[in-house]
Amino acid sequence: MADAARITPATPSDETVIAQVPGGLARMFGALKQSPYYRTYWFGNQASLLVTQMQGVAMGYLAYELTNSATILGLVSLAQGLPMLAMSPFGGVIADRYPKRNLLLGVQATLCVNAVVVGALISLGMIAWWHLMIASCIQGVAFSMNMPARQSWIPALVTDSELPNAIALNNAGMNAARIVGPALAGLMIAVPRFGANGIFYMSVPAVAWVYYSLLQIPVRGDPGDGQRASFWTEFTAGLSYIWRHETLSPLFALALVTLLLGMSYQMLLPAYALGVFNVGSEGLGLMASVVGIGALTGSLMMAYFSRSRRKGQIQAIAGTVLGLGLLLFGVASGLKLFVGALAVLFVVGIATDFYSTINNTLILLNTEKALYGRVMSIYMMTWSLSPLSAAPFGTAVDHIGGAWTMILIGGTLTIFVVLMTRLHPGFRKLR
Repeated sequence: MADAARITPATPSDETVIAQVPGGLARMFGALKQSPYYRTYWFGNQASLLVTQMQGVAMGYLAYELTNSATILGLVSLAQGLPMLAMSPFGGVIADRYPKRNLLLGVQATLCVNAVVVGALISLGMIAWWHLMIASCIQGVAFSMNMPARQSWIPALVTDSELPNAIALNNAGMNAARIVGPALAGLMIAVPRFGANGIFYMSVPAVAWVYYSLLQIPVRGDPGDGQRASFWTEFTAGLSYIWRHETLSPLFALALVTLLLGMSYQMLLPAYALGVFNVGSEGLGLMASVVGIGALTGSLMMAYFSRSRRKGQIQAIAGTVLGLGLLLFGVASGLKLFVGALAVLFVVGIATDFYSTINNTLILLNTEKALYGRVMSIYMMTWSLSPLSAAPFGTAVDHIGGAWTMILIGGTLTIFVVLMTRLHPGFRKLR
């Protein structure tokens, strides 16, 4: 069933856009130029993304600082991943049933209150690692509603021809926050009068900006209009649709395994910064920022090449490079080469963004519009595997060391991507 709340931006028709393929910066930033509603959405989202990245670094730093345990660090990530895994399908049904803007407003308010409570506990000297687990759990529930709504709203803000570019620019915005956010967080944690609690208090001005921006985008129609199936029927529709789809199933398999193996390193960076390289919070912020710089570079490159018809080949190459990059990060960790680790993390950032952007784009392009919310919610479920896998991998870091843990992860991921993209027949039928 089509989303009745779809916004029709004042943009050229798909035929006009295709006939006039832009070049240079216009090609790279086409969606921002063509759609005023998408432009408002994109700029408004940056405040939330920036503070989220800063709080992620602060949360990991606090967890490791309080316990000196990579296992506890992984458990804090696990507390976020479990509700994301359990609640994301419900978030997709809700995103298809209710106005996405209103849903996002409620999510932002929840995240703000959660962050302020953590900041207050730090200020009062009462913070404990289990407080961080509870806060992570609340974040996981909120993210399970936030991500399906945001991802499935993008096609309503742009034309079909601009959709790949809009997704790439959406990732570019997230990666820009990944550059600035961790660097600021690493510096601010070391400032006595600001510290980690100040980072959590920054949610208040951030959510005010997000509210202002979202309220500029009108809601037209009511997603609830017309006859709908039962909640459970809609809940299972996305799963059965993906399972039967010849091209979506390999895309989801690639997403699942890559996120399970290839993204958990980000949650474990505090253990490498503090326990392997001994570079403190500033070094942690630098490591996360280097990943973000690489990812932003990949986003902008992908935005430029978003019209390429060889997305499947690009995805296969990006996944292989990601696996090899993580393997080399493990080698650099074993040799205590911090500068070498930073260089590898830059390449990992580029490969990660190329891979995730293409996978996201191909999933949307091969999905019926009426099922955007539910399909994207299941896609968001795969993202919960990163914090989930951080728990066992954190235990592995404590027992066999950071170097061998990352070497095993990178090698396994490389083999899987090569075999999947070469041998699965559905992968070759992507459109």
